[in-house]
Amino acid sequence: MSTNSSSLSSRFLEKIFPIFFSSKVRQLDNIPGPKPIFPVGNILDFFGNDIHKLLYNYALEYGDLMCFWLGGRPNLLINDPALIEQVLVTHRDDFYKNSPQKVAKPIMGGSLILSNGKDWEFKRKNHPFSAAGIKTYFQKIIPVVRKTTREHLETLEKSYADKNVDLFDELTHLLFRIFGLTILGAEMDADLFSYYMNLLNEIDSRLQQPFPLSLSLKFWSDRRKWFDFIDNRIRDRQSHSDEEAIDLLAYIKSRNTSELSMEQLRDELSTSFTAGTRNVAIVVASVLYLCSRYPQTKQKLQSEIKEFVAKHGNNFELADINKLSYLDKVIKESLRLYPAVPLFIREVLPGKSVVLGGHSLPEKTQIFCCSWAFHRNPNHWENPDMFDPERFATEPLPFHYFPFGGGPRACVGMYYTITCTKIILITILAEYFVDVDPSCNFETKAFAATIVPRDGLPAKIKRAL
Repeated sequence: MSTNSSSLSSRFLEKIFPIFFSSKVRQLDNIPGPKPIFPVGNILDFFGNDIHKLLYNYALEYGDLMCFWLGGRPNLLINDPALIEQVLVTHRDDFYKNSPQKVAKPIMGGSLILSNGKDWEFKRKNHPFSAAGIKTYFQKIIPVVRKTTREHLETLEKSYADKNVDLFDELTHLLFRIFGLTILGAEMDADLFSYYMNLLNEIDSRLQQPFPLSLSLKFWSDRRKWFDFIDNRIRDRQSHSDEEAIDLLAYIKSRNTSELSMEQLRDELSTSFTAGTRNVAIVVASVLYLCSRYPQTKQKLQSEIKEFVAKHGNNFELADINKLSYLDKVIKESLRLYPAVPLFIREVLPGKSVVLGGHSLPEKTQIFCCSWAFHRNPNHWENPDMFDPERFATEPLPFHYFPFGGGPRACVGMYYTITCTKIILITILAEYFVDVDPSCNFETKAFAATIVPRDGLPAKIKRAL
């Protein structure tokens, strides 16, 4: 087809789109955005593009409120902090989570992350990470996280002496083991890791399908084995008391306050792996990468950590860790640039009349809050592409920073993520040199609703003298 014919065809499809979807188009016609074509809307923009990067480009081109179409369904990307607060906090009852349910339900079951309304309130209240006195649990896991990290680093140093290793991949394996020990009280073997990765791959596959289907028999087999393993861990903890145990299962048994059924508890524990393990890995990896590119930051951070370890040795408390102010700034700035979950989606409730930014929205309109796009937007952050931990010397303005979401539905595992990240970084930076390959640019891609480094994190690991 010639260029002229293609252009004419495209313009024709643009012209007839509002005819077929007239009522919705009229409501949203004055919101800027790319021209949709019949019948796919703007779906072609997404082919070959990672969604977080496409939304970033949309934000720069179209501003604080823009509209794009997936087929005949309107979607809004909001880049205005007041609108983000409206969706996530002040008018949150006008919206609900819908799309993640269709994609993730076979993997995450009926877990908190997929729930709405009264069901969400019940599960949030009874979630293991919402247990009373949960900081006692976080204190108990410090030695286990330290010991497990050391063991993994020692193995890496011996196996890859003077050779590059994919540090992101190794961090994923390390965190899988840490989650197993600190959440389930179990050592995790290669078979379990294989089941876990198959679950993640299935989420990623379903996200790319217009009508999510899981046809792989191996997926359903691995899913059953994974769920059976967690069910058995729950039964074991319920039938045997161990006062020395430090894992989350043991902690909630000792408190005996959760009203979750066994199936509900299993869904939450399983989701902590599928929604959390790689999230911690990406935070640790991004800090190590950014420190390699900003040596003055790395030197200042290592000085703070080495002084801390010299003072406390291995006997530090959770409160001591949280006094490491520069480490806190570095992690926050890394999360600004590389939020593990780059976007949050809500949907206008069926039958609801919702006004957002002065526009009346059709029911079932999807709203995208993209932390990746917002955190890098020069209209909201000065020199947004620069890594500058000191920008967190003061608190960001409300809803200018939301790596874990915001409002009542902010990530329930946020404190666990930050605590593990700090302990692992203290251990690595106090005891090892991490030499990230100069060719690494830490280009990210979307994977299973998170971001991961497209080419890993090639680095050499060597014990500090």
